[in-house]
Amino acid sequence: MKTDVSVKLVQLHKLQPLQRQVFEVLDVSENTRKEYSVRIKHFIQYAQIHGINYNTYLEYKRFLGSIDTFTIATKNKYLIAAKVFLDGLYKLQVIPIKITDNIKSFSQSKLHKKNGLNDEAITKIQNYCLALEPTLTNLRLKTILSLLIFQGLRQIEIVRLNVTDIDLKNKVAYIIGKGNDDKELIHLHPTTVKMTKAYLNKCRFHEGALFRSESNYSHGSRLTTKSIREIIKRVLTTLEIDGSTHGFRHFFITKLIKSYKGELLTVSKYSRHSSIQMLEVYNDEVLREQDLPRFYNVFNNITL
Repeated sequence: MKTDVSVKLVQLHKLQPLQRQVFEVLDVSENTRKEYSVRIKHFIQYAQIHGINYNTYLEYKRFLGSIDTFTIATKNKYLIAAKVFLDGLYKLQVIPIKITDNIKSFSQSKLHKKNGLNDEAITKIQNYCLALEPTLTNLRLKTILSLLIFQGLRQIEIVRLNVTDIDLKNKVAYIIGKGNDDKELIHLHPTTVKMTKAYLNKCRFHEGALFRSESNYSHGSRLTTKSIREIIKRVLTTLEIDGSTHGFRHFFITKLIKSYKGELLTVSKYSRHSSIQMLEVYNDEVLREQDLPRFYNVFNNITL
């Protein structure tokens, strides 16, 4: 017999303030906490219409599954936020039983849905940068692009960088990687060193955030991941390149795999993956691309 876990309709208006109690005590990064807070609004709207009962989490999953405009990755992000929230309500004794157990997330292909940037796109970006005047804004852009192209940094890793994390003399930087609390050392490519030195000489920052906003509303504050994406998107749009900020990391890793001929352990040291499982996906894509001529040749004698 199922336990009655219905939440009275009179309590549903309390879901919005309860999210703060749930998310503020989580041992996660501030960025993750903010993402949960944004995504949970979708579930709260659903719950305010349908209520909360024993099957709510499963029913919400089915509801997400019916939304054609959401990718599988997006659906899983909303589902995870709902799980964290419902588990938190259980811990707060708002609901008397945990209702998220034994319900799987959406099955997601390990293949990359979006291709990374290719050599042609990078050449366009290179030529674009060479024509830029050495203003503070342009030097900031070129330094960010250097960290994307030559270091393969994630957006959040770029955002977290402080001036004191950069050691140009020894050509190294200290970054806080994905899921890490402590800083790790990376070796800087000569081009990254050159761009960063020019940028620091221009901005004359000696401490604090390495990259800062130039907008009227948040001038001088640390750039956000959203700001990074907008800066890069403007360049890609100008050059008519179909890609994203993450596409630079895809380019970086693919380039290394091709050069190191599948030595994934070596590549992982530069890409800073905790496991080589994801690198195997990149490697499979490289091998598949290299094998395409042989695949095409199999059917050469067939015409329609």
